[in-house]
Amino acid sequence: MAIHIRPLTAEDGEAAAAIFFDAVHKGTADVYSAAQRRAWAGAAPSPTRWRKRFADVSGVAAEVDGVMAGFMTLDADGYIDLAFVRSDLSGRGVGRAIYDRIEARARAEGIARLTTEASKKARPFFERMGWQVDAEQTVVKDGVRLTNFQMSKPLAFD
Repeated sequence: MAIHIRPLTAEDGEAAAAIFFDAVHKGTADVYSAAQRRAWAGAAPSPTRWRKRFADVSGVAAEVDGVMAGFMTLDADGYIDLAFVRSDLSGRGVGRAIYDRIEARARAEGIARLTTEASKKARPFFERMGWQVDAEQTVVKDGVRLTNFQMSKPLAFD
């Protein structure tokens, strides 16, 4: 399977909305309840909201066979806010390809430490990439409690 990595653009908002919705509702079904997934991602994708959200975002997208398969964002402080892969491609190298590009970019930009708030599903992925859990936390969305993890990875420079 060939994975093409490219910059994330505002035009990716609609595809990102669908990937986010799928990744949350299908991809995390083994670790979050239906009520938790609905509180997190809503009852339907919201392309308009995502187009607006992507207007000023920086990150990368992965394409497989010309179709967006996943995406990850990185801000100037090293925070990864969004990291999602289509559930049907989970475990096939898409997340790793996206992450490798993000980490390389962070190093090139002189970012000394990466941080994120990882879901129960994303935590093992980030741990495999050399991250550590700094704290477990509970967030409340629409009155529903969800557990996630504050995680970080210091970046060493040669």
